[in-house]
Amino acid sequence: MPAPVTTHWLTWIAVLNIAAGATAAAAGGAFEDSEPVAALAAEVRDRGWLCYAARSSAGDWDLFLCRPDGSHVRNLTRTPDQHEFAGLFSPDARHLLYRRMARTEVIDSNQHGTQGCLVMARSDGTEPIALGSDGQYPWASWSPDGEQIACLTIKGVLIVDRESRGVVRTLKRQGFFQQLTWSPDGQWLCGVANSFGESWSIARMHAATGDASAINRIDCCTPDWFPDSQQVIFSWRPPGQTANQGYGWTQLWRARADGSTRELVYAEDGRHVYGGRISPDGEYVVFTGNMEEDGDPGRAGAPMALIRLSDAPMIGGTSSQLRAAHPGAGSGPLLTLPVGWEPDWTLSELPGAHTTRAAPGKDADSADMGAREAAQLLAAEVRSQGWLVVSAVSPRGDWDLWRMRPDGSQRQPITSTPAYSETGPRFSPDGQRLLWFRQPVDEPVANDTYGAHELVIAQSDGGEPVSRGRAFPWASWGPDSRHIACLAPPGIRIIELDTGQQVKQLPRRGIVNQLVWSPDGTAWTGTANGLGPFWNIGVVSGVAGDITAISETDRYNCTSDWLPDARGVVYARGIIPPQGGRAELWTASRDGQQRSPLYLEHARHIYGACVSPDGRYIVFTRSVEDLGRVDQSQTTVALIRWADTPMLGDDDAELRRRCPEAQRGPRLDLGPGWEPHWTLAEMDASGRASEP
Repeated sequence: MPAPVTTHWLTWIAVLNIAAGATAAAAGGAFEDSEPVAALAAEVRDRGWLCYAARSSAGDWDLFLCRPDGSHVRNLTRTPDQHEFAGLFSPDARHLLYRRMARTEVIDSNQHGTQGCLVMARSDGTEPIALGSDGQYPWASWSPDGEQIACLTIKGVLIVDRESRGVVRTLKRQGFFQQLTWSPDGQWLCGVANSFGESWSIARMHAATGDASAINRIDCCTPDWFPDSQQVIFSWRPPGQTANQGYGWTQLWRARADGSTRELVYAEDGRHVYGGRISPDGEYVVFTGNMEEDGDPGRAGAPMALIRLSDAPMIGGTSSQLRAAHPGAGSGPLLTLPVGWEPDWTLSELPGAHTTRAAPGKDADSADMGAREAAQLLAAEVRSQGWLVVSAVSPRGDWDLWRMRPDGSQRQPITSTPAYSETGPRFSPDGQRLLWFRQPVDEPVANDTYGAHELVIAQSDGGEPVSRGRAFPWASWGPDSRHIACLAPPGIRIIELDTGQQVKQLPRRGIVNQLVWSPDGTAWTGTANGLGPFWNIGVVSGVAGDITAISETDRYNCTSDWLPDARGVVYARGIIPPQGGRAELWTASRDGQQRSPLYLEHARHIYGACVSPDGRYIVFTRSVEDLGRVDQSQTTVALIRWADTPMLGDDDAELRRRCPEAQRGPRLDLGPGWEPHWTLAEMDASGRASEP
């Protein structure tokens, strides 16, 4: 719905696959109700699939698929020159309707149903067919049997036969102007209308007679039907709110379709809630919550979330005025999901089963299906293997810290500090604590400077954060979790955390950033100058104090980390100027005598790898641009098995020539993030870590 402009929501830098949470954690960073949230995630995980639109890492809008718990994300369209959005599963889940337009155009949240052309594809995104020209079949909605499509045109509501594309009948518009949706029983249409005494009303229209009546009036939008066709869920900004400078926040409501009753479903001060979609079994609702009006599709969309309808009405965050107005409302659990817009839900397994038809004489379908099944097996394999922590951009534009399971599920924020950006998180070896670096939000986050800012140490859930100031640049945990090493101008300083006292100092030997203490406590690795013309990876011995170059010295290298046995490191093998190319993930022995590739990709730079504490998996950052300023690089996180290396991320002939033995997967894409770290420690109901 139209609105005056409030503070602009800075764009998310990467939305490929899984993404960010819809609500912030409590003050201090502790997770809220982690056990109920985990139970909700497990409850919905196998209940079909969500389809939603989101920005890809290439910057265009694509359609994505994920499980209702946010796991198993995959891109359905992958068209860098075009936008795809507003996906709708057919009732039998065999097909998908969506709109497609040139990337040069901007999605209008109030007109998107009229933009571009209508496309029908198989529900896994394959075999797309344009059903008409640009602007044709606006606001298309499936009939219950999937044989017809209702469209809201200037001439009226057109009922169109899907196969012949002929108009079966026409109804008067009755003031309806957007977001038309056909009821599951086929008897009604609902949408947004301006003909019931107030603008932006929700109304229903009889699909046979065209008779129309209001459901809820003034400042409403994005309606959808309950499976029983007797109720509607919709977004509403109730009048009389004093929050948000008197403008208020858009909330999620439900009402009887005859307009006789209405009640709150979900509201939160600080979030506009849109695009509510009821699960086909009527037990859950998924929606989008964001700081800007209208879902912000012109920039990057907003986080999605899921709740049980049985837990409604629900209020998120502190929201004191809302709680006073709705004293009976609960607080959760709320499951955070990927960043997305206009989600749709099917209980069918067809979209996830992948039904591509191979060309004659080829077995592309079997190969593709096998790769996806392998990725799903990998996700199941790592799901319970502790937790990852990453830094990623929040909806406000600052960098916050997020935790998630290694398969990308149960993603939740652990900091919420609009005035600061948090980066470089690392769990202590015992999994009990977490360190990170904090900097003012107006200072650019950069790969080579983030560790020079304020050090913060907290509980593993982000709770009880304590600032240690800027005297501990590039701090790294010692193997006993009681000491840290930092890269000060005089040298590598060893600090006892409890007392803050320095217990040892070693020469820097040219190490300039990204310091990491070895798991056995006998050495440090980091990015060094002086070993060659560019940045290189060095290992400083804690015994002799000398430095060994373990990477090639004729190219840029950075972001090293130790293998769990301390016998080698992983690092980003960079380019040789001015030859160009992409940074690749490599490993080297501690003495630098052996080097080998782990993961190479033609379309992405690879940085910030972390090996799982058991040595079986690698999680790393993929970026479109070379990592200088990170907010300009579209960073996402991915996971592979060590046993599957060396691996190619795409089918590039030059990479295949260089690495003929490389495999092609599986790879799990885990969504926006940078500098991931891993602990095998579990969290109790409060979010605090137990021993791994």
